[in-house]
Amino acid sequence: IYRLEPAEEPEPLQKLDPLTRGALFHEVQAEFFRALKSAGNLPVTEGTLPSALKTLDAIVSTVAGKWKEQLAPAIERVWNDEIADIAKDLRVWARRLPDAGDWLPAYFEFSFGLPADLANEGRDPASLPDPVVVDGRFRLRGSVDLIERKVDGSLLRVTDHKTGKNRTTWKTVLGGGGILQPVLYSLAVEQALSTPVTSGRLFYCPAAGGFTDHEIPINETTRGAG
Repeated sequence: IYRLEPAEEPEPLQKLDPLTRGALFHEVQAEFFRALKSAGNLPVTEGTLPSALKTLDAIVSTVAGKWKEQLAPAIERVWNDEIADIAKDLRVWARRLPDAGDWLPAYFEFSFGLPADLANEGRDPASLPDPVVVDGRFRLRGSVDLIERKVDGSLLRVTDHKTGKNRTTWKTVLGGGGILQPVLYSLAVEQALSTPVTSGRLFYCPAAGGFTDHEIPINETTRGAG
């Protein structure tokens, strides 16, 4: 009558699946940027890079410790190898940050229209509780990994960090509907922050993605495609 049955026993983690790996990766990146912003150490320059890498290592250790408690990995060595691999990729990604030029990291995990319980978990304080309406008719919900602002404050750039392989080509815009974040997130951010977005990009952070970025200009053509 009540359909009661024994509770399922959680299976000990043998290896990080791509979704969990990506979530851990993104959490470290957001906490890293927040720590540097709080200390007044943004943007990262060649001169401040050694200090930034120390901050990154500390955050990797903290975040990995939290996830370890949640996931209860079955084999300690496998878990340590996975975290070491993630940390190595993150250090290579961080070394690319001084190449950003006059782009200043401004918002980290900026969400709009997400439920309160999700929006409060590691989201940017400037996040919006309501969806963003694009083109007067489309209600968008989501979370943007990184929004950068030009030093003069005139423009924004949207970045979606990817933790898999780079399957884009030079002409990829929407990928047949499979790659929507750069364009749609850019349109949503323009609406939410009342500032023009000049481009949206996919940044492939791990070695599997080649530490490359694919930038899509936000112009009339890409807006129409979106």
